[in-house]
Amino acid sequence: MQALREIEERLTSWVSAQLAEAFPDVFLVEARMRVHGPEPEVYLRVDTDRGITLDQCVKIHLYLKERLHSVDWLPEHVGISVSSPGVGTPLRLRRQYLQNIGRLLKVKTKNGTIRGILTSVDDTAIQLRHYRRVHTISWDDIHTARVEIPRARQAIRSKSR
Repeated sequence: MQALREIEERLTSWVSAQLAEAFPDVFLVEARMRVHGPEPEVYLRVDTDRGITLDQCVKIHLYLKERLHSVDWLPEHVGISVSSPGVGTPLRLRRQYLQNIGRLLKVKTKNGTIRGILTSVDDTAIQLRHYRRVHTISWDDIHTARVEIPRARQAIRSKSR
């Protein structure tokens, strides 16, 4: 298990450098090495500050696939999968919170779960508005945060306020 973590750390550094060189708008959200199937697979989640398109994911996939052969610390036959984080995937980076201002978030904290519209992000905390109440949650208190698709009734309420 420790060896897999070390490979994922090296993979994160390598992919981040490749992206910075060829796709400066793109940032790495997650890099994993999957070894469950017959062939190991590099699994990447990438994004931009404006959201990432399928076309961009395909270009990144092709670019990295071509360069994986030169990496001697990965198995010779390794697959690669590149995708966006997608709605419902936990937010991992502060940069992701910024692009989700105005959206409904479900945040699990040390003290419970809070749902609300993300209204602000800074170096110390985020703010969620739930009806007329504003919750300030420090980064240290956030266990997980996910973007949620509001139900029709929730969407109407948040627009009218």
